[in-house]
Amino acid sequence: MRKWIAIVTSRLDLWLVAAVALGAWLRFSRLGDFDNQYYTATVVSMLQSPANFLFGSFDPGGVVMVDKPPFSFWVQSIPVAVFGPSRWAVVLPQAVVGTLAILILYLAIRPAFGRVAAAASALALAVVPTSVVIDSRNEPDSLLSFVLLLAAVSVMLAAKTGKRRWLITFALLMGVAFNIKMLVAFVPLPAFLLYYLLASKQPFRRVAIRTACAVGLLLVVAFSWATVVALTPADHRPYVGSTRDNSIWTLVFKYNGLNRFTSFIGPRPGPTGGQLPQGVQPGVVPGQGQGYPSQPGGAQPQQPSTTAPARDLGLLSLFTARLASQTGWLLPVGLFMLLVNVVPLLGEKVYKRSAALLELLRESPTASQTVLWAGWFATAVVVFGLADSTTTHPYYLVGLAVPLASVCGVGLHNLWRAYRETRALAWLLPLALVGVVLYQVLSARGVVADWAAALVLVLMPIAVLGLAVGAWRGVAVSPLANAFVVLGAIAVLVVPAASAINFGGPIAGPAAGQARPPGPAGPAGASPEGERVGLVSSFLRQQGDAGSVFAVGAVSAREAAPFIIAGVPALAIGGFSGNDPIFTRTSFQRMVERGELRYFLMPTQRLTGGAGPGGIQPQDAILGEIRRTWEDVSAGARMMPGTLYRFRG
Repeated sequence: MRKWIAIVTSRLDLWLVAAVALGAWLRFSRLGDFDNQYYTATVVSMLQSPANFLFGSFDPGGVVMVDKPPFSFWVQSIPVAVFGPSRWAVVLPQAVVGTLAILILYLAIRPAFGRVAAAASALALAVVPTSVVIDSRNEPDSLLSFVLLLAAVSVMLAAKTGKRRWLITFALLMGVAFNIKMLVAFVPLPAFLLYYLLASKQPFRRVAIRTACAVGLLLVVAFSWATVVALTPADHRPYVGSTRDNSIWTLVFKYNGLNRFTSFIGPRPGPTGGQLPQGVQPGVVPGQGQGYPSQPGGAQPQQPSTTAPARDLGLLSLFTARLASQTGWLLPVGLFMLLVNVVPLLGEKVYKRSAALLELLRESPTASQTVLWAGWFATAVVVFGLADSTTTHPYYLVGLAVPLASVCGVGLHNLWRAYRETRALAWLLPLALVGVVLYQVLSARGVVADWAAALVLVLMPIAVLGLAVGAWRGVAVSPLANAFVVLGAIAVLVVPAASAINFGGPIAGPAAGQARPPGPAGPAGASPEGERVGLVSSFLRQQGDAGSVFAVGAVSAREAAPFIIAGVPALAIGGFSGNDPIFTRTSFQRMVERGELRYFLMPTQRLTGGAGPGGIQPQDAILGEIRRTWEDVSAGARMMPGTLYRFRG
């Protein structure tokens, strides 16, 4: 660690300063523009009581948990506790760690691969659109990506120094990562463990024992919170949200486990099209799963289309416009650089004696760390490329951001070295630059601004011509050739940066049929939901007879979240989607008779998904009882009839 600090302080890299400054600007300039109200409301509720904080309760009364572990929301609660609830407060931690990740990646890459690779990796991470998007929102993915980067650094130090404290740190960080978003945190774990086994210079028996102990500690930390929930009686904790059986293990292994790698919405569309579930709009990504508004400020989404998108092509879908834009069309660059990085490992000695590869990995940090970054990248490409959930949640591709940036940076270093040292391979760099830039410009048509394409088409020929002439004349080792390499690298990053600047919400770039909002989102009262919250809150204040625990009830988190954020205690009787069987008609009636809830706000549209036989929704019986026996007070609240009801008791 001291060596890394010395690198920064003794010879400050201006390219690092540029990368951090650019990354900070892209992230902090959008601070407060977008938030997932479901998570914002959770943070507000968690600060109401220690139990809410421990279990991650969505509502102030501690009825139902959020559908993720609470660690990321614990972090978000710090600025909210200091500055009060607001969009920018819940997003601030993500912007901070996203910017710090740029610096840490530079420090991780430079000792083994040098300044060029480190600076290129940092610049790539600064502009990868999915990273900018997720660092500008309050999703857990940003903190997860940051913690996984720290875990990678820790396992590198564990292999390099042989000290157990770094391996323990690695295990603790991976356990924390699991408590941010559960099973998806383990995507890079095989690559991390393989790296440690191959790169550690300790005797194999000792390495195996230490690895087993680290995995054991990792699992203990990972399942610590879930175990606390499991051991707590159901009537002493909130209902486990997004489950049908109130089991934390269902949340761990199904909802946040296998479902993340199969599908949220059923089978992938067939080749001839089909029907999407009502409420799921092609090209518009919900905040988290179905039934949650994707528009900034909680505004209502556009009317859903019933036409299915084109057939999902599995891994090939990563190269289609909607998903390719998330990585700024850098994924082909990363795959090409993956090959460039692996080739140096396959030297003449390895071909003659395969055991020489293991010796190389143990003796050369460059070789072993190539395996680390390449393994993480390849694993992430396969997992997120095959996961059905990526098609409905493109920002999940933030899991590719760090390894993609590192592979690209190391690959540039290797290409530049080949350009300078081997005349036969010198042409590879300019040819690769031509292919990459043309792919980006052609693929990004209609997504990035014309100025970006024009700038690239100006920079690219200059860089390619300069590099080609340098290779032809045999003067690749020269200041001018270096300048052309830098110019080419900038040309490759223009389109990703322009896409990051242009993102319009939860995904990079305008979604299908959408354009970026003309500036920061307005105040809560400017949206339809904000107006609704204002009308209901004003009416409740006038009546002065709200419930003892909840001022108003609603079916799903979508309706309840804006009230909680506004300081009006609200309850979502069906949890996040509105389909959780938290209450029966009898248990709901008992709660109301105890005076905990007096008003209920009907949903603006019928919920879909999770229906029982005959299309009966879990909350239909409760809603029917409210309509039959409660008083309709919608007119008094200046709302449409059948919207707001008051208990008659």
